Amino acid sequence: MADTLRTWSPRPYEPSDADAVLALNQGALDAVSSIDLDRLGWLADLADACLVVNDADRLAGFSIMIGAGTAYDSINYAWFTDRYDDFGYLDRIVVDPAYRRTGVGSSLYDAAEGASSRHGRMTLEVYAEPPNPASLAFHRSRGYTEVGRLGQANGKTCAMFVKEL
Repeated sequence: MADTLRTWSPRPYEPSDADAVLALNQGALDAVSSIDLDRLGWLADLADACLVVNDADRLAGFSIMIGAGTAYDSINYAWFTDRYDDFGYLDRIVVDPAYRRTGVGSSLYDAAEGASSRHGRMTLEVYAEPPNPASLAFHRSRGYTEVGRLGQANGKTCAMFVKEL
């Protein structure tokens, strides 16, 4: 387990990562939507960048970034599609709780932003109602600007964020 800040190197997702990615995703349903193996495979195929961070044999975190112009069926992605011609959309990022505040999340964001740079901006959403103060503060500290709000089917409201790259 990690307990100090260190440098992490995200690598491309491989199908052999699926079980660990699904377990981590399903353990974070307060922040991300549920997916199954088929949906994960579909998202990975759509993605500009589907990345994982490992610590030895343990998955410390993962992210999925999807560029503009795909068949992705997310209402949040559609919201950005209606407003921007080109963007990278951070569909999800999940960090194992044991690896929070160790740099895993920042390394995944750095890599996703790097992959999004060809689009000129990265977009994402964060639950704002009920509020997720830590996540909202984190994104603002990374230079993301709230550009709107969107109600969700689960009754929550997302703050829609953009970062020009």
